[in-house]
Amino acid sequence: MTPELEAIVDEAYRVFSGYSVRRSLTVCHCTCCMSVETEQDLLRTPLREISHQLLAEYTNSAHDWDDGPVAHQMRYFLPRYFELIGRNEDPFDMDIDICLRRLAAADWRKKWPAAEERIIDRFFDELVVSSAHKLGLVQWPVGWRLKFDMTDVLTLIVTARGDLLRALAAWDRAADPGAAVHMAALRERVLQEGGRCYLHSAYLERDYEPEAYAIGGFLMRPEVDRRIEAAFFEVSDARLQRLLSDAMVG
Repeated sequence: MTPELEAIVDEAYRVFSGYSVRRSLTVCHCTCCMSVETEQDLLRTPLREISHQLLAEYTNSAHDWDDGPVAHQMRYFLPRYFELIGRNEDPFDMDIDICLRRLAAADWRKKWPAAEERIIDRFFDELVVSSAHKLGLVQWPVGWRLKFDMTDVLTLIVTARGDLLRALAAWDRAADPGAAVHMAALRERVLQEGGRCYLHSAYLERDYEPEAYAIGGFLMRPEVDRRIEAAFFEVSDARLQRLLSDAMVG
């Protein structure tokens, strides 16, 4: 986690410090979801000590939504979500893009106090910038690819009803070569239809088509070509150079 993201997480703990949980949580106790014993573990554990596995139990089991107790509980846990996501310790059994989808039901931009709205936006911005630093590689049959997928961050923001254009602007401001490497990595998922580019994503294409087109258009701008070309000469790792080279248009 970058120092900037860590500072935003610390501020989120202050902003949401007025919320608490006590005797019970609004969760499902069916055999596939949270046991009563796990619920009590979650209630007993201090917020900053909740593990990603324990918070994943809440993510998997808190299905309902209301603007009263459920919204209160979600805001209590939200800073810990931010911290674990920032540390790449997913508070869900799969990828981070699932973790905050319940925020969409909250309509937080209209219903929550301005300070809470601002810290959520700032977290999303800095999460994008912080993620651009992650240049670890993994080998697939098709070649070397980035281990961290920026698509997960963008999907997290879109499905939580964050401001996608603001997040893309933050990515634009992020430092190269990292930002350009991640732009190059996502270009292989960009498809074209009717003269327009869109990001090929099972989550976004199905329910968030305008956002998929916005991301595709962002990635295929001429200025991104220039950044990718410049980044090629900034990195010394031949695997990253190949990734950047393959993403060049024309």
